Amino acid sequence: MKRILIVKLSSIGDAVHALPVLRTLRHNLPDAYIAWIVEEKAREVLEGNEDIDRVITINTRKWRKSLKGSVFRELLEVIKILRRERFDIAIDIQGLFKSGIISYISGAKTIIGFDSKNCREYLNTLFTNIKVSPEDKDIHVVDKNLSLLKPLGLKEIKKEFHIKTSPGDTEYINEFLSQHNPNRKPLIAINPSAGWRTKEWGMGNYARLADRIISEMGADVIFTWGPGEETMIKDITASMSHTPLTAPPTSIKQLVTLLKRCSLFIGGDTGPLHLAAAIKTQTIAIYGPSDPLRNGLYGDNHITIHKKLDCSGCYKRRCDTIKCMEMISVEDVFSAVNRQSSI
Repeated sequence: MKRILIVKLSSIGDAVHALPVLRTLRHNLPDAYIAWIVEEKAREVLEGNEDIDRVITINTRKWRKSLKGSVFRELLEVIKILRRERFDIAIDIQGLFKSGIISYISGAKTIIGFDSKNCREYLNTLFTNIKVSPEDKDIHVVDKNLSLLKPLGLKEIKKEFHIKTSPGDTEYINEFLSQHNPNRKPLIAINPSAGWRTKEWGMGNYARLADRIISEMGADVIFTWGPGEETMIKDITASMSHTPLTAPPTSIKQLVTLLKRCSLFIGGDTGPLHLAAAIKTQTIAIYGPSDPLRNGLYGDNHITIHKKLDCSGCYKRRCDTIKCMEMISVEDVFSAVNRQSSI
């Protein structure tokens, strides 16, 4: 019986993209003990998943901001937890210096990670003793993550994304929709925010798109949002000619439950987009600085809008022009909405 630690700390989208690694491990090693160490922000993606024996949470952002005694005590507690688990194998999917350290202090004798060309920070290779070189076909991050399992010689790969929700989540969303969408019109979710400024398409664009969907398609538009984003949604809806719905405050699992009720999801390269794709809700993805071949939507039933430029795939969080996003018109996205057959 193997004791395995998955090291994938953040973000929500990254955790989603690593779920097939977990599913494949559990399918091939049903008696293994599998734990996953993750940042608090992405913890909920994993909670309740029957494939995991334990979720260990950390807060490295808090640690970097403060050197107080409480932070050191938290760090020591994480080290104690990892050591007590006596892991045989650590699989470092993150490829960062900090994830390498976490893999090392876990005490696992075997630490699998990417080679120097494929890990995100070169110093990560100091902590791994089995280094994997993904094949050329492993372009998408999901396939790249799965390549880390090759040294284990597993027989069957499972490209599945399991996110567990509860009856309470269903009741919460059902109650909201019964009040705000009683006629059960087709529901199209729009998530206008993004983790990076360069991934934002613009509030005016989303407002005009939502107006066209409501007036020309007869569907209800619902804007989804996360902590600190409510003002953005209010500004967008205030500038619209029609009245859309605004989602209630939701946890990750409640958002997943809501997205399952939607015919379509529209948004940029951010966590909610990848959650929607994982649960097989049709999506339209608006991509700018990130490469859709590597970080795009995985599977069928999706449309990606991306204007390829010489600087495409720059992954910059700051840019003077953001031309790659500015070139995407409302008509481009609305045409994609029309192409999705189930609306």
